[in-house]
Amino acid sequence: MTSKEKAKLIKQAGQLYLLGHTVEKHRSELRRLVEQKVPYDSPQMAEALAKFEEADSEWKRLEHEHLDFRSRLGIKQDQLIE
Repeated sequence: MTSKEKAKLIKQAGQLYLLGHTVEKHRSELRRLVEQKVPYDSPQMAEALAKFEEADSEWKRLEHEHLDFRSRLGIKQDQLIE
């Protein structure tokens, strides 16, 4: 693996990590709204759901891209980058 490929893998992993925190933040906000009994059809709930779905969709896209790149490099799922 070249240093450029390794850098790309590390960058993708970092982006996934940060995006994962964003997804969880939005998930927590949805949970908070549900616990406060905010109506599901309210603008506040719709906005929170849209933010969650956008972040979750981006995380899934990036995860797929990252796993595909690892696969093309011949890196197994449980194999660490050295």
